[in-house]
Amino acid sequence: MEHLLVEPAIVPDIFCTGLADAEDLGDGNFRFTLYARQKSLHDLGNVDYVVVARLVMPAKAVMESMKMTMKAMSISGWEKVLAH
Repeated sequence: MEHLLVEPAIVPDIFCTGLADAEDLGDGNFRFTLYARQKSLHDLGNVDYVVVARLVMPAKAVMESMKMTMKAMSISGWEKVLAH
C-alpha cells in the first residue's frame, strides 16, 4: 500500500455474496452494486438479493483493485491482461 490510511471514525466491514453489473457513469467513473443473498422476508422458501453497498470508483482505482485482487489470490498471468 502506497498511502498511509487514516480512519478517524470506525468504518464497518460489509459482507456481500455477489456483485451486480458494473455501471459506467461517464467521466471515467464506475458504480459497483454489491448484494447479499438471504432468506426472503416476504416469500417463505425463497431468497432475496439485498443491496448492501454501492461503490463508485474511477477507472484507475478499478484497474488497481483488479491487480491487487489477482495478486492476493495468487493468480498468475493477470499482468498481461491488465497491463493497459
